[in-house]
This record gives sequence, C-alpha cells and structure tokens, in this order.
Amino acid sequence: MNEIIKIHGDDWKLSDVQEDIDWCVSQQWTLQKYAKTGDHAHCSVCWWTIGVSEDPDMGEAYWTQSNHWLCKECHSKFIKKEA
Repeated sequence: MNEIIKIHGDDWKLSDVQEDIDWCVSQQWTLQKYAKTGDHAHCSVCWWTIGVSEDPDMGEAYWTQSNHWLCKECHSKFIKKEA
C-alpha cells in the first residue's frame, strides 16, 4: 500500500515525492527570506510558491547554494525531523 502524507493540508503519495526528498536530505539548507521582487520560486518537494511576502510561510524558506528552495513545512517533515 502506498503511504499518504499531508503537506500544506493536501494528500501526497510518498512514492511520488520520495526521490525529491532523498535529494533534499543530501543538501545543506539555510533559512532565508525570499527577496527577489517580482519573481518567485517553488519548493523542491511540494512545489509550494515561495516569494516576497509578509507571510513567513511564503516569504521565508530554506535555500541551497545551488539555488534550490524548500518550504518550511517540507524542511520540518523531511529534513529536520522531530526526535
């Protein structure tokens, strides 16, 4: 049976995002405020929109030096797992 996970309130099949999660686990992430006005990025796992915003869930995310982004929720669920 395929495990279902919730990301931003939506159901996802873990098997659909596992390869992206595995790649993200191998990266170094730094929390950043998105600052490129008039543009946006997407989470490398769930495709959440990250852009200039006063809402910290949209305006702040984790970033790699290879210019990939990871939303706070995916970082919490897959990278910095609670013990």
